Amino acid sequence: MNGPQPQPPSEYFFERSPWNNKWVLFCMALLMACCDFLAGPIVFFPVLFVIPIALMAWNCGLRTALRLAAILCIIRFCIQYKWGIPYTLPVAIINAIIRLTLLFLITFLCGKLSQQTQALRARVRTLEGLLPTCAYCKDIRDEKGEWQQMEEFVASRSEARFSHGICPKCVTIHFSGVINRELERQGADANQGSERGHG
Repeated sequence: MNGPQPQPPSEYFFERSPWNNKWVLFCMALLMACCDFLAGPIVFFPVLFVIPIALMAWNCGLRTALRLAAILCIIRFCIQYKWGIPYTLPVAIINAIIRLTLLFLITFLCGKLSQQTQALRARVRTLEGLLPTCAYCKDIRDEKGEWQQMEEFVASRSEARFSHGICPKCVTIHFSGVINRELERQGADANQGSERGHG
């Protein structure tokens, strides 16, 4: 029970095997490039390039996905050149740059979204599950086996900050004598005030 907790499974199916293997995704991208070539000059498949690139950005990191996007854009340009570009070379280059820019943008967005999702999951995992807590002082034992105050433990693992007060139950338990003396003093002051008013 004191050992590391098992990690929960990934929430999304595309984070599991085989979709998280960069070589599988690379082969998928090449297969789509082959389909693009075999379809001939009329039918275009470059929109399908988004699938392996987005999966690569999510599972394997931004740099790897950006490299794959650049490779696919070069392959697409070579396919156009092989089949015969139906327009001038400057227009083909502009189209390739637009395609590359869009793929880079999609890759960047998927990569950043993946990073944020992983960071949020890590923060949630930090504060969920069983926490070994002292029955007397309520200190928490961390992963290293060291005891920390609850406030220190939570503050070091989240953005939470603590402000302290005293709940009504604890006021009654720990400060009932002070409260009773204060009530008696207020009662005495009120009696003196009323006696002066009558006098």
